[in-house]
Amino acid sequence: MTRQWVAGVLASAAVLMSPAIRAESCLDEAQWQALQQQSGTQPVLLYVWSPRMVLSAVHADQVQLVARQEGLKLVPVHDHRVPAGEVMQALQRLRQQTPAAAEALAGSVPLCSESLVQQDAYRHFPTAWVVRKGGYHPRPLVAAMPMPYWRQGIRLRMMRTVEQKAD
Repeated sequence: MTRQWVAGVLASAAVLMSPAIRAESCLDEAQWQALQQQSGTQPVLLYVWSPRMVLSAVHADQVQLVARQEGLKLVPVHDHRVPAGEVMQALQRLRQQTPAAAEALAGSVPLCSESLVQQDAYRHFPTAWVVRKGGYHPRPLVAAMPMPYWRQGIRLRMMRTVEQKAD
């Protein structure tokens, strides 16, 4: 699965490097605020992924499982600079190869919250924030890693009082 899939995704990325026009439906500042407000009743792991960073896609189901076990709902968003066609193509390939990962990323919308982009949401993929109690932990989880480290990172961020709220 991985070599052919990775090669296909990387080939697509090389051809389609121009930034995408922002989609009408994206996680903007207002939706980011709303997500924080809703996190008072259901904590969330905001998961930023890109089809150009394959591990952020193929391990999404495992991250979702850990998040659920820790009481969080996974909310996937993707790099708004990637053309929508490229995202759809990557999800179609993922459905064929790793259906659970594709399911975890279902409903993903582009991330267009300037405050999160300014906080280096695109530094590496995946990047994820623990969102709860009307705010979010200021230190995101960054990079693909073994699931025990996702669990540890989530637990550490859940123990601490939420320190940030979007303006």
